Amino acid sequence: MKFPLLKLSFFILILFLFSPVFSFSVEKTLTSKRDLISGRTISGSIDLSDQGKSYQTYKFRVPSDAFSVRLTLKNSPADLDIFVKRGEAIESYDYVDYFSTEENYNESIQITRLSEIPLEDDIYYVDISYQRDTLPQINGSRSTVIPFDLVMNMGQYEIKDTLIPGHSVNSELLPEKGMSAIFALKVPDNTEAVRIDLYNTSSDLDLMVKYNNKMITRGNNDFLKESLLGKETIIIEDTDNKYVKSGIYYIMVFDQVSNDHVSKFSILAELNRETPLAIKGIPRFPAISDEKQNALMATAEIIGNAGKGSGCFVSSNGHILTNWHVIEDFTGNVSENIYVAINLSNDLPPEELFKAELLDYSVEKDLALLKVSSGIYGDPIPVAYKFPYFPMGNTDSIKLGQPLTYLGYPGIGGTGSRASISMTRGIVSGFERSNGNLLIKTDAEINSGNSGGAAIDSFYELIGFPTSTIEEDAGQMGYITPVSMIPEDWYRYMGR
Repeated sequence: MKFPLLKLSFFILILFLFSPVFSFSVEKTLTSKRDLISGRTISGSIDLSDQGKSYQTYKFRVPSDAFSVRLTLKNSPADLDIFVKRGEAIESYDYVDYFSTEENYNESIQITRLSEIPLEDDIYYVDISYQRDTLPQINGSRSTVIPFDLVMNMGQYEIKDTLIPGHSVNSELLPEKGMSAIFALKVPDNTEAVRIDLYNTSSDLDLMVKYNNKMITRGNNDFLKESLLGKETIIIEDTDNKYVKSGIYYIMVFDQVSNDHVSKFSILAELNRETPLAIKGIPRFPAISDEKQNALMATAEIIGNAGKGSGCFVSSNGHILTNWHVIEDFTGNVSENIYVAINLSNDLPPEELFKAELLDYSVEKDLALLKVSSGIYGDPIPVAYKFPYFPMGNTDSIKLGQPLTYLGYPGIGGTGSRASISMTRGIVSGFERSNGNLLIKTDAEINSGNSGGAAIDSFYELIGFPTSTIEEDAGQMGYITPVSMIPEDWYRYMGR
């Protein structure tokens, strides 16, 4: 079965929902439910002797002003796991709300009001458990006692900064703060609109706003803007042409994809709906020194409503070829908005600068032709603006065993919530015809997010577009749609 390489908008969390990864269950008599206090380390041990048990149980209560809880194991000489359940003692590890069962000895779990199972005002029960069948080896010998330290840190809702209209604030999200930050904005009487812009970030960040209440959640916010972009904008205005309510607005910036890497950003509030001058402007591409740099800058990231992938500039006027499934929305239609991020630095995620329009597409060939239509905020493209673009290769001369290079933005290529450009290599492993379409097979490392990117030859000419993969056990075969499958009339659009 073939799988498209579309990078869907999914959450990569340390906190996992119930999943039957472990079928280990326990019959338990809870006789030692020790209370955890924020910031205080508790020393404990697990006794694996005949009279002992393979777990220790603790509990803590979440007050209404708490935003996050982090549980951290320290100083354990063996592989211990953490299980957490809300409201009732744990009777089976098959039925818990959160768990961490990684192979490292000293694990941690973070739960926030924004977790997929959000933190609630309640009592939580925690088990520290040894899951292995054999006794651990400690200091060179098998041991029946595993010591450990456990610390619970509770984070409160707190205001990171107060925004002054027209003044940008540079800030960051920290893992120990739950990858979120709250800002306050005072809106005076007779204000017609409020605009909040999030920018200068290489992460996939989102915005929430709550009026007169800093304890924001996904369930109680007044305004929410979340997408696959790092740049986000919320505009607050009264639909009846009345003034916006005066008072304090609380703005939360959060990263719901990555929770272990610092995310830097800038935030700006204005008391109108116009795009601020501070974020306007479209930088030009750097001067191109060689064919490799041209290929790297001609490979764009394409972001739709349902997912994101890669794309290839094929004209100096901003025409882009990509896979249809990259820009398809959840209903099977084209995404309402298509954004284009360009590679200005090989060690940073691409910068989101443009919006694009769909010129034509073929579902059968899984191809789409786009053209850059404006800046990301709707501003016009500067006069005489030129895009780097790929020269077209000749797929008729492609031979079995020929080396190819692949450029794109697979999600696996990033440590945070967005990835910088990735380059992989492989060979032409074969050819296949499917429903009249020619596909090139390759053994190259191709992953979700590579779709629509570039497959290039040794002359940096565009040979095709990584489109799908077949995976079986530990093996993978990639499929490339060659440029020979581009509909002939599309070249008229591209000016070729």
